[in-house]
Amino acid sequence: MKVAIYARVSSDRQAEKELSIPAQVKAIQQYCLEKEWTITHQFIEKGRSAKTDDRPEFQKMIALAKRSNRPFDAVVVHKFDRFSRKRDDHVIYKALLNQHGVKVISVTEQTQSETPQDMLLEGMLEVISEFFNANLAVEVRKGMTQNAKQGYNNGGTPPYGYRTEHMALGHQKTKAVWVLGPREEIETIRWMFHQYAYENVGYKKIASMLNDQAVPTQKGGKWSATTVRAMIHNESYLGRKIWNKQDYQTKGNKWRDRSEWIITENAHPAIINEDLFNRCQQKAKERHNGGGVIHRDSQIKKSSPFWLRGVFCCDKCGSRMVGNSTATTKKYGGQRYYVCGGYMRKGKEFCPYVSWRKERIEQIVTNKLRSVLLRLTFDNQLEEEIRKYHSDSYRHVWIEKNNVESEVAYLDRRITQLEGELKSGVGKAYYVDMLEDLKGDLVVKQGELDKIRESYSELELSEETLKSLMHDIRVMIGILDDEVQNPQLMNEYVKKFVSEVTVHRETKHVYMTVELWGEQQLLYQKVVVAVL
Repeated sequence: MKVAIYARVSSDRQAEKELSIPAQVKAIQQYCLEKEWTITHQFIEKGRSAKTDDRPEFQKMIALAKRSNRPFDAVVVHKFDRFSRKRDDHVIYKALLNQHGVKVISVTEQTQSETPQDMLLEGMLEVISEFFNANLAVEVRKGMTQNAKQGYNNGGTPPYGYRTEHMALGHQKTKAVWVLGPREEIETIRWMFHQYAYENVGYKKIASMLNDQAVPTQKGGKWSATTVRAMIHNESYLGRKIWNKQDYQTKGNKWRDRSEWIITENAHPAIINEDLFNRCQQKAKERHNGGGVIHRDSQIKKSSPFWLRGVFCCDKCGSRMVGNSTATTKKYGGQRYYVCGGYMRKGKEFCPYVSWRKERIEQIVTNKLRSVLLRLTFDNQLEEEIRKYHSDSYRHVWIEKNNVESEVAYLDRRITQLEGELKSGVGKAYYVDMLEDLKGDLVVKQGELDKIRESYSELELSEETLKSLMHDIRVMIGILDDEVQNPQLMNEYVKKFVSEVTVHRETKHVYMTVELWGEQQLLYQKVVVAVL
């Protein structure tokens, strides 16, 4: 039986020290050797938690297992918790693999899931693993909460102006605390707060002034308005340690209510006083009508009218183009533009100013996208275009494959010829060395050929996939045809078909990349051009 090895460690520290992965792989290899199984692939996950399925090697393994010409019949792990610590993921992915004829086998927890007893045992092991993980998370959180209340650091990089030091607590225990950084950074912070509070200088101008003075950021890069804004509202500069701001179960996307925050006063040396900080907060409210708040409840966030956000990019620096509106006047009225986000955040030193009228660029994208999609709805055009794209994408692979196959065939013929001459007695003495060299070259070329063949994947285009794509295309055309377009709906659906839009500012040519995807596979891609 052909099998794949899957090994994983949870933390970067474990991965760096290589405490777990070599042991797992060795045990699995020994187990497979005893069973006389052939190992075709190894998927090694370093520093990845099994509480989620967001693991690159894991997803690569699942994708290979789903192919019709899958290279293995089973996935072998050291323990089931290496596969997943979350019961739902374990059940879902194991069932998915089972549908494609692939088993999940544990070296240390040997069950075959063929009898009710084995199914019960495996289920209990999965539940115990999930309980252990959840309980460990609770205990770790308790420790981190107590740590934060005492003003110690729970990890992460300290803000600009601070550094991390470890203080000894006895019994070889240490705790991380923040201390003041270089004097230049401290003076820069105080200068920034003073400029904003008393000189009426905004975020973008402060960033531009720092860049003009060649003052490096914490990572040695350029300053941006976003960075300055975050610092002006960072309470750490008051000597205040704040933890538990974000809900990390949502990967930090959701902010907790301030009542849930753990706030410790005088946890580290302050850089500015509270009067200066409060003056900056008041200035932010006056300047931006409340815009100084750096996080808001997502439920009250207004939807943007700029539906090309996320796909429209600057042709010079590659930054996303962002929406910008001019002030409404009696004479001209307000106008809306897409402006380079790099320029908006970091100034003209980073990227020259460029803007495009919202209505015009959106109209061009609408018309071009409708034209491309309509063409795909005719007869069997959708399937033909997908198959043509797939064939063109692998054309270079086929050329390389033919070349290597010719070399392999030549080496085969030459080896056969030399072996025949040696066997008949007409061969020279040095033919033996030539033969060994040719056989070595053949092994190398055969390996190259195997890799080329592995890099090619057959196109799996089912009737269901075509129907699903056609349905989405017709829905998109209907949305494009609406007289009054819904920006939120447009943004959501356009991203399904358009990966990038750019405008070449010298020629004013609009380039739009149209893509069709099916089951995590790019099925079709085309770049269309229009004139602004």
